[in-house]
Amino acid sequence: MPSTPHLASADEIRAHFVEQLGSVLRRPAAYGDLDTAIWFLMDHLLMTEGDPGAWQKEQSRLAECGAWYTDGVQGAFGRLMPQESARDPHTASVYAEFAHRRGWLTLDRVLSDTEYQAMRETLPGWCAADREWPDVVAAFGQPSAVFGGPNPRTSKALAYATARPEDPMLVLHLWNDYDSGRPQPAVIASRVGGTLLPEVFTFTPLGQSLHASGDGSD
Repeated sequence: MPSTPHLASADEIRAHFVEQLGSVLRRPAAYGDLDTAIWFLMDHLLMTEGDPGAWQKEQSRLAECGAWYTDGVQGAFGRLMPQESARDPHTASVYAEFAHRRGWLTLDRVLSDTEYQAMRETLPGWCAADREWPDVVAAFGQPSAVFGGPNPRTSKALAYATARPEDPMLVLHLWNDYDSGRPQPAVIASRVGGTLLPEVFTFTPLGQSLHASGDGSD
């Protein structure tokens, strides 16, 4: 009779799914339909942790705060961000907030309380001018996580977070594509995490013009 294969422990399974989730969030374009890939991994993680109903509760919360439509988080961003092909990194930033609260998101940099408060107070005025990716790093340092990969020709979201999951992430949404001619992605908005309600966004002049031109809607 064939020998019984060694089965991974619950901790090993959880660690595997956490690693996979981190990869999908940071490089969403490489994994096909983002909503499906994220849901699959989070469903398995929550089952491993014995909390299978947590995502349904989060969906209800997201719907109440403008971050969930019938077509999911991507649908919400379809009303805010330019070009359908550029929305995956922005969508990933919302899922990453839930991952951070669950202890699944590995941060590349953790902001101190002082850094976090200073950035949160500075962002609205800072977004009054058009900025690019290097300007973000010069002003606020390296992000806690980059969603969208390193290619400067593609859109991405830069998240800044403390070690406390209850502190809303500060997210900068950057836009670019291969046809724009821009050497670096440009900041189109900043937001305080937790919702996608209009009041948490501060659009740069470029972001305002893109949205007004209709490129930010379906």
